[in-house]
Amino acid sequence: MAEGAALVIEHFDEIVKPDGGSVRLLARDGDTLRVGYAPGVNEECATCILSADELAEMMRELLRDHDPGVAQILVEEVAAEGR
Repeated sequence: MAEGAALVIEHFDEIVKPDGGSVRLLARDGDTLRVGYAPGVNEECATCILSADELAEMMRELLRDHDPGVAQILVEEVAAEGR
């Protein structure tokens, strides 16, 4: 995986981690990234949890700068590891 894509995935994993979420690479096929997203839970702020579509859009914006070779991001909701 290109360094830029790895950096963006790591960045978003750190953002969602405090609420028990995770972001990880499932696969890269040419210009497409498949990302697994396990949303966290924040009972005090339900709107603080990103939807899969919101995550994809935010990742798309960062990847334009960090890995312009990525043309498409597919975010799949997955079960959190350890659950």
